[in-house]
Amino acid sequence: MSYGLDGVISAFYAKRIRGKELIELWRHAEPRKISKYDYLVSASASSTSLVGGDASSIDYEEIDLWEVLIEKPKNTIIIPVTGDSMVGIGIYPGDGLIVEQINLPYQNSEEEDIVVVAVDDETLVKQFRREQGEIVLVSENENHAPIRRSEGSIYITGIVKTAIRRNL
Repeated sequence: MSYGLDGVISAFYAKRIRGKELIELWRHAEPRKISKYDYLVSASASSTSLVGGDASSIDYEEIDLWEVLIEKPKNTIIIPVTGDSMVGIGIYPGDGLIVEQINLPYQNSEEEDIVVVAVDDETLVKQFRREQGEIVLVSENENHAPIRRSEGSIYITGIVKTAIRRNL
């Protein structure tokens, strides 16, 4: 069965299709190409965009979202977010995270990666750090304290590559 991109996104949010099944739907979505324009849009009052007026008269290229967002499809999953501990970096409840699964001990997360991690029978999304021989999992919300654990007491399942937000 083939879905358009809007069908894939709807499946994620409404039909609760998750993980590898969603990646397979996305991989076979038709059409996957969208227009990418090369002009800038200003997000502040103190700067202006380079081009004004109708975008349809500007040169563009067709890009494939699959190729742009997913580097390693066989190791990539999409998972939903709950909770507000990462809002400081723009990850909100209801967002979908594109996560590249890692295979420990062959791959390691690096300092300040945003990771999906198993801690005390809970799966969390946090920023990964090391401090004085400890693993520190940092929230991006001052209302959530860092989680400190000894090396080997957590299990990192993947590194977050991007977040997808359906509604602003």
